[in-house]
Amino acid sequence: MTQATLDAATSERTLLLAEVYRRGPRWGLRAVGQGHDHGRKTLVRRYGADVE
Repeated sequence: MTQATLDAATSERTLLLAEVYRRGPRWGLRAVGQGHDHGRKTLVRRYGADVE
């Protein structure tokens, strides 16, 4: 089991905690722990998805 400590966010409105990805036939999960000052819509658009 892997554990990570997440420090308290300061000005961030959105936190990206993990990414699910696929490399060839295998799926993986990557811990990220990155804060963003913009909302979810901006974060999702950065990854190429459409949001209303």
